[in-house]
Amino acid sequence: MNFREAKVVARFDYRNLVRSAPGVTFLILYLYTAISLGSWLAEQLRADKYFPPNSGVSAAQAQHYMNTFLVGVVKWFLGGNSEAVNFLVFDRPIAMSAFFLFSLLLMPILVQFLSFNQVSGYVSRKSIRYIIPKTGRLELYLGLFTSNLTFFTLVSGALTAVMTVGWMLVGSEVGTGMVVAYSLRIFIAVWLSCLPIMAMMSMVAALTGSPVATVFLGAGAYGLIDIAGHFASQQSKWGEILYWILPLQVKYWFVYPGVGRFLAASALMIVYTAAFLALGWVFLKRRNL
Repeated sequence: MNFREAKVVARFDYRNLVRSAPGVTFLILYLYTAISLGSWLAEQLRADKYFPPNSGVSAAQAQHYMNTFLVGVVKWFLGGNSEAVNFLVFDRPIAMSAFFLFSLLLMPILVQFLSFNQVSGYVSRKSIRYIIPKTGRLELYLGLFTSNLTFFTLVSGALTAVMTVGWMLVGSEVGTGMVVAYSLRIFIAVWLSCLPIMAMMSMVAALTGSPVATVFLGAGAYGLIDIAGHFASQQSKWGEILYWILPLQVKYWFVYPGVGRFLAASALMIVYTAAFLALGWVFLKRRNL
């Protein structure tokens, strides 16, 4: 493994990724989803939207009704776990918690549209035949993954910073330290949740060698496993095994209070990432390029 060559590949692909269709598409989708989600949440969490001043309901009662409603939504989202519900609704700003949950749900899906073109783009254009003699397959494989990961990290980090400033300006009743610490927790959790999905797309790209096939196979497998796992788990406990093919449920461990489950989820995300990257390397090594 030549780290210098992998670094050159990562730098070269990153410059191309910033100007490429997958990079621009992901950037637009990511920003649009985050801004729309933030605006929608801000509108939905206004108690006076449902209880106007002339309704005869006091501000305290309106907020109580809103909290009761939000507790019900979060309980449904997390399967009724009261420990996580109390932490998200009462111990932390509810707007940030709602953004946290929806980000864990949506961002791993969006990141698939960024990382589908890692190896498969070079294979489909046959340009990989000219690159391989100059650098090894492993250096190319890991360099492409690193460039995608770097791009995602910078975009999500910049967006989280902007959202943090907005939360500090709007939530004057919440301490700045709590907002910054919770924002950092959200960023790390979402970043770790997307990490194995990017590795999975690297694996699928190495397997198929076609960007279009990578999108359909990767996104299709993600959606199918999620849906099948949901219905199978309702029929039998054995059905929950489907959820472990991908870290579909592990990512929600990040919303629990304390550091125990957070560290466990982080470790599992790294294990999933390493496993998918290793399988992708096996597929790429055996391909006739």
